[in-house]
Amino acid sequence: MSEYDDFPRSVESKIPELDQHVDNMENRIRWVESKVREFKRYDDEIKEIKVISLEFKDKCERGVAAVNRLLEEKFEINLKQPTESGFVFIMAKWGVKD
Repeated sequence: MSEYDDFPRSVESKIPELDQHVDNMENRIRWVESKVREFKRYDDEIKEIKVISLEFKDKCERGVAAVNRLLEEKFEINLKQPTESGFVFIMAKWGVKD
């Protein structure tokens, strides 16, 4: 029994093709995003780093408030890592190289 049993046969035959197309587009988007980041950061360096924890026990409220405050202060999300208790965000503030 297929997960696509409710679809007409003509639609069902197109789903794998469309899935492949979506995968290709996602890969291209990731590649373009990485090139844009490289281009944007050519003359910049990280000036300051902050580590923020978003924990499920408080519904991430404190962490979200901290991330929002840092975004207002021109920090960017450099990395986000899932943990057992929530997420850890590495926030970076960029500036021109000395």
